[in-house]
Amino acid sequence: MNRLVIAAIALPFALSGCIAVNETVAPDHEANAGPETSTILNTVDQFRLAVGNHDYAAEKELSVPEGTVFIQRITKAGSNAVMRRSMAELTTPGGAGDPFMERYWNPKVEVRGDLAQVWAPYELRDNGKVVHCGIDAFDLVKIGGAWRVGNLMFTMEPDACDEIKPPSVAAMRPRDGWKEHGAD
Repeated sequence: MNRLVIAAIALPFALSGCIAVNETVAPDHEANAGPETSTILNTVDQFRLAVGNHDYAAEKELSVPEGTVFIQRITKAGSNAVMRRSMAELTTPGGAGDPFMERYWNPKVEVRGDLAQVWAPYELRDNGKVVHCGIDAFDLVKIGGAWRVGNLMFTMEPDACDEIKPPSVAAMRPRDGWKEHGAD
């Protein structure tokens, strides 16, 4: 009986050492985040810039080719089936594309060892106009001392922009480095 009481008391303390760090990072509060958060978010920023600017060499450098991309389009009329692509497909040049901007805000970052996750709402703009919003979910892995995007999931929700918009444009990241024009 005493062992059961001790186990009941000790279990929450034992588990507390096993829980991952969960951080919601406001743009002005990165200095208060965990030691890896800034580096992880910089990797996400650079990956977003590479995708929007069609910089395939940077996309490849920042990702794991064996990774997977899952995409779901959600509208008021309903949801499409989840599409699956390989990260290698995403990072393969597909001709000269029109640059676009895909900025995110209020990222939630979880880190444990050399694994991390980033979950954030985002907005995609093309030629200065909002095309859709959604949620980005990045799985990152540290390889050779550098964070890389291992897997990516995102929703494309043209009807959700008002619902998930940021408190201000200043909260969006990355702010600079886009080839697309028409940024706020």
